[in-house]
Amino acid sequence: MKKYNYFLVTCLVILVSITNAFAQDKEAKITLTFAKADSLYVCKALVTSEGVPVAEVPVNLSVKRLFSNLPIGDAVATDSTGVATFEVPQDIPSKNGKLTIFATIVDDENYMNAKASGEVNWGTVVVSDNSNVDERSFSAGRDRAPIYFIIASLLIIGLIWGTLFYAVLQVFKLKKLGIVEEIKN
Repeated sequence: MKKYNYFLVTCLVILVSITNAFAQDKEAKITLTFAKADSLYVCKALVTSEGVPVAEVPVNLSVKRLFSNLPIGDAVATDSTGVATFEVPQDIPSKNGKLTIFATIVDDENYMNAKASGEVNWGTVVVSDNSNVDERSFSAGRDRAPIYFIIASLLIIGLIWGTLFYAVLQVFKLKKLGIVEEIKN
């Protein structure tokens, strides 16, 4: 009977610890607003739970990149009105000038993980200039490599093959000298 009681107590302790680990039963909602104040780009994240602004919740801001999200600054806690204010850098590159910005709440004690996103035209447009494609350069292939690279590589290859031919000729000379010595003796 005692073993059965220990088993029940152990199961109960495990069950309570699991439920405490997932006790984040409150759901938060993030609303993003974007504004340009003076020469600064400002992103504000309003965090609400059941329609009420939530204070002291850490919010992370990030920008979508090719493989993952690029964090912008450190996590900012919401103020008493539930707003976290971020200054977005003005030099973030993008193809078409559009940035997808994410605000997230991760690993908060009271609220479940939440995520919101918005798109804004604050990116620096990257222009790729391919006008010098036909010029000789370090990264060019075969026929567009710099002349001194071609000359140096041909010289090295010639020296290696020349050394090999010289070694083979010396072997034949040794063999010929051995035959001549046998004839003399």
